[in-house]
Amino acid sequence: MNDEEIKAGIEALVPLAGRNNLIETDSLTIIDDCYNANPASTKASLDVLAKADTRQIAVLGDMFELGPTEKQMHYEVGKYAADLGIDILVCIGQLSEHMATGASEQCSKTQVFYFETKDDFFEQADRILNPKDTVLVKASNGMKFSEIVSVLKER
Repeated sequence: MNDEEIKAGIEALVPLAGRNNLIETDSLTIIDDCYNANPASTKASLDVLAKADTRQIAVLGDMFELGPTEKQMHYEVGKYAADLGIDILVCIGQLSEHMATGASEQCSKTQVFYFETKDDFFEQADRILNPKDTVLVKASNGMKFSEIVSVLKER
């Protein structure tokens, strides 16, 4: 392969939906990482979000299949988000209530919102999100957070 063929191949790459895919809309920058989640991958995604030079919003949901320490792991992810200084942490789902608790117990600037369902979040999204925000969307695939990405893309 020559350099031109390599360049053409790279330019033709299409990122996989839900896997750290950057989406620019007129009003938001969305980091679509909603295909799957575990504590390590969620912390890595939060590290990416923390580099944004706009307001940083993390919309995180339940991480499944973590075993008997699942509540503690969610708590630790929330604590990590607050320690990073993420501007707003939105937690959605039963297990994510522990994430919200972990973030809320830190002395940080992070605003924390907890919602039981995606629909509850949708009702408040306009109050939480501002134009030009960078929004990370991440949860286990079973949470169907691709629906959140779709709604945010239309915003």
